[in-house]
Amino acid sequence: MKKGPVFLGRAHIYWCEECNVPLISEKCDIHGKETVFRLNLTPPADVRFAFKEDVEFIKREFGEHYGIDLSEIIDDRVVLMNKTPGEDDVYEIVLDGYIFGWLRFEPRELKWKPGLKVEGAMALWKHFGREMKKWVIVDQGAKEPIKKGANVLPVGVIEADESIKIGDDVIVVAEDGEVIATGIAKKDYKDLTNPKERRTGIKTRHQKHVSYHEGKKATIDDVLRANRSALEVRVKEARRFIRKTVENTNKPPAVAFSGGKDSLAVLGLVMEELEKFSIFFNNTGIEFPETLEYVEEIREELEARGIEFIKADAGDAFWRAVNVFSPPGRDYRWCCKVTKLGPITLSIKEHYPDGVLMFVGQRKYESIQRARQPRVWRNPWVPNEVGASPIFHWNALDVWLYIFSRNLKYNPLYEHRLDRIGCFMCPSSSLAELQILKEEKPELWSRWERELERWRKRFRLPEEWITHGFWRWKRIPRGQRELARDLELEVEIPEKRVWEPLQYRIEGNKISFNTRVNLRRIKEVAPILGEVEEGEGYIKAGTVVFSEDGATAPRREDALQAYYLLKRAYECVGCGVCVGKCPENALSINPKNRKIVVNYSLCTHCGECMDVCPLLKIKNPEEGSQL
Repeated sequence: MKKGPVFLGRAHIYWCEECNVPLISEKCDIHGKETVFRLNLTPPADVRFAFKEDVEFIKREFGEHYGIDLSEIIDDRVVLMNKTPGEDDVYEIVLDGYIFGWLRFEPRELKWKPGLKVEGAMALWKHFGREMKKWVIVDQGAKEPIKKGANVLPVGVIEADESIKIGDDVIVVAEDGEVIATGIAKKDYKDLTNPKERRTGIKTRHQKHVSYHEGKKATIDDVLRANRSALEVRVKEARRFIRKTVENTNKPPAVAFSGGKDSLAVLGLVMEELEKFSIFFNNTGIEFPETLEYVEEIREELEARGIEFIKADAGDAFWRAVNVFSPPGRDYRWCCKVTKLGPITLSIKEHYPDGVLMFVGQRKYESIQRARQPRVWRNPWVPNEVGASPIFHWNALDVWLYIFSRNLKYNPLYEHRLDRIGCFMCPSSSLAELQILKEEKPELWSRWERELERWRKRFRLPEEWITHGFWRWKRIPRGQRELARDLELEVEIPEKRVWEPLQYRIEGNKISFNTRVNLRRIKEVAPILGEVEEGEGYIKAGTVVFSEDGATAPRREDALQAYYLLKRAYECVGCGVCVGKCPENALSINPKNRKIVVNYSLCTHCGECMDVCPLLKIKNPEEGSQL
């Protein structure tokens, strides 16, 4: 289930040994290059600052495992957190210019587990010695083999901490007091100290380079002073990109503001470079309350400066749509289309009918998919928008340095261990992030948990479908299937969940449905398929003839179109994606029932609205052929 490194950009930072702060270039503005060294990180190296709650969390987890108080080592220093690939969330902890260790969320036990690099072990042993837990002392003859990568055998163990259990992360110390390795205990204390045991006692981690030193105390202000020149180089390039893109695109500029750090940085850059622009905020209806409060504060400040603030609102679209689609998944992202792209498309069409240039906070370090995208693009789901990212090449450290340097007001949720700000129950969330949601926002999690419980019972799934996050996929990937096997579930989770209430059967030129056809509703959308003819007990749309008992069509392709139209007539959630796509402005949303209506005089039956409907493109209609 291990994931390999993901290279999306530079996988290192620099560190000034004298200032004891991270750098985004090879030069410190205070001490030049002489005191600077390179620190390699695990890719993708989208490293960020640890806030106060992050530091307390680190101290708590390491303190519980090793029986120590990290305050003396970690307080009043600049601490970085680097999220790395793994089964779930894994953070490298960086301080004093070295990787101290990591925190890994274990998806089977649903708990955090700390581990140390040799440098971190050296720091703990120096400060606490035998007063700490999880240590093993080996004889001097085993020292060099272990430093070269050999495992620890019980015959070489002189002394060990009595709390060691199988699976614990431990430190290995030579008889002369030198910390020589860290690793995982394969035996508990009793067997580990039994010289008659012959198998591996500790599986060590091989670490080629060890560089430990204790640095002085430092603050964010120290970081800013050391990085000022390099940061301004990035700012200058981003501002130049903004100006050039505006000139080349020849569309009115705007900023897509989500309430997150990346869009805040883009907003700051655009404010520095452009005099006139507008801001779009889309309320998905599943935002954190703090985000809505924060965005409202920003709106008031910007409008006071004469900047137009446009708000799109999905309302309760998500909660209505989940009944039609079932819970969203990483491989089933209908939620983005319904709560984001639809409302923002309608809003753009209303305010900028000829299109808009939208600056967004998209960065290549966020995912492989985003790294492969161009810096300027067109979204097929939002045809009236050109997207562009000024901070495409920035990592999170760059973003936060810019925000701190301009003293920009950021979302307070970042100070509560949340890495990213968005929909509170996003299926892209890790189990660790969902655990933080449960701890920090139990009322929000409870609402979503009740909804998941309804679906769990409907699909007859085990409780682990919720507790271990299997709901985050429509088709369970291999790694998650392995996790399910490890959990030895009493009720098996199917590889794929299917939810398609509206079903059909095609026999010859006839198509039957598992429900009677509402001709009045079909009439509202019939022009999509072609010219409409209405008679007693039937409606003909193009080549398809609908009656209350079903439909007839000359070809199978036409019969499928009849099913697609019925789905759009019955299951439409009013997202508005098709409205924005329609080149003739022939579609609208009925405000009473939130379903699409077609203007007969404007519709040209081009079918473009069928190409973007989430019911047909995200939800697989073929799953309905089960009658």
